[in-house]
Amino acid sequence: MWFPGSWGRMDKAVRQLELTYGGGKTHTLITLFHLVHDPAQLPDLPAVHEFTQHIDANLPKARIAVLAFDKLDVEKGMEIVGPNGEKRWLRHPWSVLAFQIAGADGLKLFHAQGKDEERESAPAENLMSDLLAMPAKQGLSTLILIDEVLMFAREKIGLDPVWRGKLLTFFQYLTQAAVKAEKCAIVASLLATDPNKSDSLGKEITQELYGIFRREREEGVQPVVKEDIAEVLRRRFFKPDSISDRDAFRSHVVAAMKGIAELDDTTRKEGKSAEERFLKSFPFHPDLTEIFYTKWTGLEGFQRTRGVLRTFALALREAEKWDECPLIGTNVFLSKPGSEDISEAARELTNIATAEEYEGKKQEWTVILQGELSKARSIQDETAGLRFREGEQAVLATFLHSQPIGQKALTRDLFIVLGATRPDKIELEKALQRWTETSWFLDEGAIAEVEVGPGGKKKLAQILAAWIETESSANASRFPQPHSLGACKIPTPG
Repeated sequence: MWFPGSWGRMDKAVRQLELTYGGGKTHTLITLFHLVHDPAQLPDLPAVHEFTQHIDANLPKARIAVLAFDKLDVEKGMEIVGPNGEKRWLRHPWSVLAFQIAGADGLKLFHAQGKDEERESAPAENLMSDLLAMPAKQGLSTLILIDEVLMFAREKIGLDPVWRGKLLTFFQYLTQAAVKAEKCAIVASLLATDPNKSDSLGKEITQELYGIFRREREEGVQPVVKEDIAEVLRRRFFKPDSISDRDAFRSHVVAAMKGIAELDDTTRKEGKSAEERFLKSFPFHPDLTEIFYTKWTGLEGFQRTRGVLRTFALALREAEKWDECPLIGTNVFLSKPGSEDISEAARELTNIATAEEYEGKKQEWTVILQGELSKARSIQDETAGLRFREGEQAVLATFLHSQPIGQKALTRDLFIVLGATRPDKIELEKALQRWTETSWFLDEGAIAEVEVGPGGKKKLAQILAAWIETESSANASRFPQPHSLGACKIPTPG
């Protein structure tokens, strides 16, 4: 965690939080606010101790200005509280900044006639520098937290194109002044929570803002990276005492790993390193969280950390009533036993995938998934060795792996996700083979290339998984044969 630390003058006092919406940026800004607003009064909590121990330095008390652009109305502005508790409605971002740092004196500093009023243009760097120096005279550092810039910028510029230049000038002068000021830092999140703001104009504005911050910033900061997601999920869904002793989970991990190693030689050869990877992620299957974080974040409607949290919250709310699998994997996205509908969490995901366009077309993923799950249930009913609905899990894993359209799932990918429940390998391979023969939505072209084994049957070999563009699934009943939904070649098991 970066802090404007002992805060002398810093060559690079500007930090930009670099993640798409839902990546933990706003939570990071809130955390910074509380840590330096009044460090002496921080509560005695485990989370606070973690931060202070990691920082290993005295936290400075700061005058904090928050530019929460999603709360700044483009016409009326917002109500702001000054350092002395005075409240004022202000319309322009530089006025909001000035009043939080210095109250009426900040507005007078910016005004050409020294009046306690707003000015219409962005103040130049020299005035910004004078403003940012004010807290230091009281022994305070200055921290400026900026969030959701595009939310305001896209709307304001849409109403009045002149504001494009005004906002760019404001941020240019602000960042230049912050770099030169004593004990001052800026932490900024530029993107908007609403994906609709990232249209062609929104993207142009974003790139222009990036250009300004890139000139003055240190390296970008990612509040939550892929390796953190399991810890974020644990802290969100479990009581702290229940997850404090990580070694207590090892026996559960070892049991799950035995099943995966029986299906996957690579996992078996990795041994201890694979075990540690699963232990670090427990009880969440690391390969599943990776699918969401590396593949699904390519979908415009899926919001990184927030999207992962919401998805698992929906899934666990229902699955905890009936699921008995050792890991939280594709199993939690199944509907309750006996139900022919898809779960609420799965429907959430199909809705996100359906909203995506591929070559001008959208796919009805809910209907497609319902049909494939129905086939899997029929196969499971005739297969004794799949006690944890591994056939249905394979369908869900295939769907998850193959988003955005064009992505692929290998047989090994499925085995790793399904192996924790120790399904019978022969029975599982037979079930997957039957699915390739009955599915309308596996890659027909790749299936045709699969090697034929003894008895004239195709091996469960180079195909099992990608789903891509086809005609609307509403027309699926008219198709005389399985339709190609994408290529995914898989090594022959064993």
